[in-house]
Amino acid sequence: MKKIIPYITASLILIPLLILLYKSQVLKISLVPQMVDDVWEFHLSVRPKGVVKNFSFPVPKSGQGVRVTDEKFKKQGYTVFSDTNNDSIVMTWASKEPIIRRVQYTARIDIKPVKYKVTKDTTESYPNGLQQYLLTPTLLPEDEEAIKLLEGAILEEKETKTSAIRKIYYYMEEEIQRNTDIKTIHETLITGKGSPLIKAKLFNILARRQKVPARIVVMVRLPELKDEAKAKIRFTFANEVFLNNKWIPVDTNRGYFAERPDSFIVLHHNYEDIQNMISRKNVTYKVHAERVRVNKFNRKEYSKEVAKSESFFSTFSLYKLPLPLQTMFTTILLIPLGTLVLSLARNVIGIPTFGIFSPILLALFFKETSLGFGIIFFFAVVIIGIGEKYILDKFYLLAVPRMSILLTLVIILMIGYSFWSADISFISQKHLSFFPIVIVTTNIERLSIMIAEEGVYSTLKTLLGTLFISLLTYAMLFIHTLEMFMFTNPELLLTIIGLLILLGKYKGYRLSEFIRFRDLVKQRKLKDEKKI
Repeated sequence: MKKIIPYITASLILIPLLILLYKSQVLKISLVPQMVDDVWEFHLSVRPKGVVKNFSFPVPKSGQGVRVTDEKFKKQGYTVFSDTNNDSIVMTWASKEPIIRRVQYTARIDIKPVKYKVTKDTTESYPNGLQQYLLTPTLLPEDEEAIKLLEGAILEEKETKTSAIRKIYYYMEEEIQRNTDIKTIHETLITGKGSPLIKAKLFNILARRQKVPARIVVMVRLPELKDEAKAKIRFTFANEVFLNNKWIPVDTNRGYFAERPDSFIVLHHNYEDIQNMISRKNVTYKVHAERVRVNKFNRKEYSKEVAKSESFFSTFSLYKLPLPLQTMFTTILLIPLGTLVLSLARNVIGIPTFGIFSPILLALFFKETSLGFGIIFFFAVVIIGIGEKYILDKFYLLAVPRMSILLTLVIILMIGYSFWSADISFISQKHLSFFPIVIVTTNIERLSIMIAEEGVYSTLKTLLGTLFISLLTYAMLFIHTLEMFMFTNPELLLTIIGLLILLGKYKGYRLSEFIRFRDLVKQRKLKDEKKI
């Protein structure tokens, strides 16, 4: 039997890894489901100024990197219709009576970053639909002269369009400082400063003068924090230029060329069409956006992917189970990993714990409740257990009645917590359930026995070791990618068994023993040196 144990262990470790290789390379199945992008809840409320019976305002549109769903309009008796061009949407609200209330628009928006590879552009002519993006505004004579001098300084005579746009971008991004108080082209050319809109306008002019279609894009920047003050959003501006037969995003305010991060929603692709609509002189508006779903794995789509493979794995996939069972196995499949960590900690490192599975059960207790509540409740029960031991020692009771008294005291603690939390609004009662309480109470039995047999110091050291392994396992239970990886590939349980066999065969010194007997090791070295 001893001869075949290495082969069995190697098979247990390697076969699941070969199965993973077969899934990914032969069946072309992903090893974990694909992530679902963050979804933003977008809110827009607008009210016109003055006495008007209709007004218009732009709203987001699905396109490159943007998917708009669940659009809702609170009409409040108004007629709503949309004007859609190739790139943008403008909504119009109309009424027989003057519009005096705010109108509201909400949608869910899924945003992905947009990136382009820009190569040399040799386009000499453009379709008629793009001619409007080549028109330049009439400038003051001194501004015209200043722009000509600027072009002579940053551009060469025979410049490709792509090269010219890049040089204009670098100049605007590096040399024109952002200053929201500067609101005219004339001031910007004199001071080298400008607001985001003025910088976008100046870039537009310089690009169009090089015979490159350009336009100003109206965007909203999504908040990075959940703080309500930060969530108030204002419009910001960037540019798009037509190169390589497509519109390329350019943002001289934040330093993006041929890319747009997923932190921006494009409201309209041509500022010139809507500048009067979004002017504070004509309407008052509020824009709010909040994240409604953090990245999650798309189980439904992955289940379809496995089914299409028509393989053995499609028949025995855990994704075919009902959702309640899927949820249960998602956590359960990480328990063997917790036992692997526990075995490594006890047998190789030498961290003492209460029993074999107590740290794992304690980690499940923390997950079932919450880490903060779990630790506080755990130590409260530990204190009750220690106090109960010293008090009930005087009664000379048998073990079962003692533990029954401890369980009763824990229930009294639960009642006290319930009354306390009921009077405090921010304290939740959701932590109270049968399973976590049973886990903690059973650990106290071991605690009481160990205090009697080995003393308080040794017991506290074991208690801290148990808590350390529990926290390590608890952290592992919240690694979502690891959780989904084990759920998607349950054959890895065989690999864990193989690794546990290896740990079980380990008979060497534990790391803690090197620390514990370091004085003995030093003495032995000194004796060996004297002999030499």
